[in-house]
Amino acid sequence: MQPQYIQIAEQLRSQIASGIYPVGSQIPTENELAQSLGVSRPTVRHALDLLTAEGRLVRVKGSGTFVAQPKLIHESTSFVTGYREESRKKNRVLYTKVLCLQTEKAEERVRTALNINQNETITRLTRIRHLENMYNNAPVVYTTVYVPSKLFPEMPRLDFTEISFYDALDARNLSVIHASRRLEIVMPPAGIAAELAITPFEPAAYITSRGFTKDRLVVEYTESYYPASRSSFQIEINR
Repeated sequence: MQPQYIQIAEQLRSQIASGIYPVGSQIPTENELAQSLGVSRPTVRHALDLLTAEGRLVRVKGSGTFVAQPKLIHESTSFVTGYREESRKKNRVLYTKVLCLQTEKAEERVRTALNINQNETITRLTRIRHLENMYNNAPVVYTTVYVPSKLFPEMPRLDFTEISFYDALDARNLSVIHASRRLEIVMPPAGIAAELAITPFEPAAYITSRGFTKDRLVVEYTESYYPASRSSFQIEINR
């Protein structure tokens, strides 16, 4: 027989799924749940801890416990696709704000990732992405892409609030057909945390990616931060 806290957690999961407790609603207090279920308060707390760890509940100090919006599933770890295309396939409305688009000398880590020398310049494009009606329109990703200027000289003149970066590469015969990505959990820099509307104490999934053309040319290097509280990632593996 399952422990009581597991049974209570399953009951609350079912109530959340059925809409008894919709996203954003407050659930009863530990004392109220303990009394209505005929169990101890520590048992209820254990169940709530489990659902909080799963991302189904969020506790707000001084206010109570609320049903959290489900984490957004990102498929970028499984497929070579742009975020705009991924959003379109899932019928989501994507908004993009360009924070930076300029040509500059690259830092060493960027030169290494792009396999360019210290005399070459790159174009840096930093964007923040929002999805309509998700997380009260809070950002879902802060991303910076670096491209060798010699490969895409007109890039600084384009409007990437509307244009897909991958579509722009496709139009110039620079299609990314293979990507190498690495995911880490980090505490983002304070400025990036502020842009993502998270506290300096919330971790983020940090993904770096190198995009290769069919000729194995590195055409782009990307650094992206996803708020951990809003993000999960789809992993596909074939044998």
